[in-house]
Formats: sequence, C-alpha cells, structure tokens
Amino acid sequence: MSGKLMYFTTLWRSILTAGSILLLAGTGLPAIGASENGSSPEIRDMVVVEKQGRLLAFVSLRAAFSPKVFEALQSGVTTRFTFEIALMRHRVLIYDTEVDRQTLVHMIKYDTLKKAYTFTSQNGSDEKIEKVTKSRKEMMNWMADINGHEIAQVGDLNPNERYYIQVRAKLNSVDFSFPFNYMLSFLANKTPWAASPLFDAKGM
Repeated sequence: MSGKLMYFTTLWRSILTAGSILLLAGTGLPAIGASENGSSPEIRDMVVVEKQGRLLAFVSLRAAFSPKVFEALQSGVTTRFTFEIALMRHRVLIYDTEVDRQTLVHMIKYDTLKKAYTFTSQNGSDEKIEKVTKSRKEMMNWMADINGHEIAQVGDLNPNERYYIQVRAKLNSVDFSFPFNYMLSFLANKTPWAASPLFDAKGM
C-alpha cells in the first residue's frame, strides 16, 4: 500500500510541476525557445568553404537560449538542438532539387556534482564528438554553432551547377518521461528554413 501511495504522490507532484510550467507559459513569461530579450531563434551567418576536396558548412543559431533553457540544464535535463541541412541544386525556370539532406544533433547535459557541461555532437552516422567544459559561454557556442560540417565531396558535384544550403533547427528537444513528453511538447520550437547564398562546387 505504501508503495502505491508513494507512486501516486510522485505522480501528483509531477502533474503539479507540469501545470506550473503550463501556467507560466500562459502568463507571457519567456518560452523555452525564446531568448532573454524576446528574440525568436533564427539561423544566421551561413558559409560554405572548400577544404581538401570537401565542402564544409559553417552556421550560427542565434537567440537559442532562454532562462528556462538554463533552468532545465541546471536541474540535469538533457537538451538537444537538432539541425537539418539540405544541399540544394539551383535550377533556372524550374524547381530547385535537393541533392542531399543530413541531420546534425547537438546535445548538452549538466553534471551538478562536477559543475560541468558534457557536449555531444552526432551527425546521424557513427561519427560522434564529445567534449566537456565548465564555461557556460563555451557550452552555448558549441550548441549553437556548426563549425565545418561536411556537406559534400567536391568531386561529387557538377562544376557547372550552382548550389546552396537550407538549414533549420529544432530547439530544446528535452527529455521528459511519459506523459509529460506529450503534455510539454509545445516547449519544442523550430526555426524557419534559412537559405545560404549560391555557391559552386568549390564553395563560396
């Protein structure tokens, strides 16, 4: 009986916590996907360069962090930023075509004992990068910036064609257990697609 009572007590506390978050969201306080100054997250500063036969993308995500993001992080909640990167072929008079699409996941976890952030970057394959910092600023840069992600091999592209990339990000894909993963799904936020300037097979 005590076990059942403990279960329902914990569940009730979780429901009250979820209700509090919903109430705060309805009062106009900053959403988890909005920055402190109220700016909406957006993709900026897209550059594609060639290096050793590879095309590398550099992208910045602006206004991605809010007080609620930090609150969630400091309490030990894992937070993800999921970037979609589409390589497009520019066509004159007809629809542009998608050459390739990749997903890049940036994930952060705060260790309350070590007071350190563990950052993980994974591009959907076996390639995975992990690093640790105690600096909040450094952690924010790691999460919000794409620094030299390979989008194509130069030899695979037509030198006579023009290309561009489209990028968007899904913000704050946090880990909540059932049923709160559905109740709090509104906390997730996607940026609009942003397009880079045109470039050729050797980049900008």
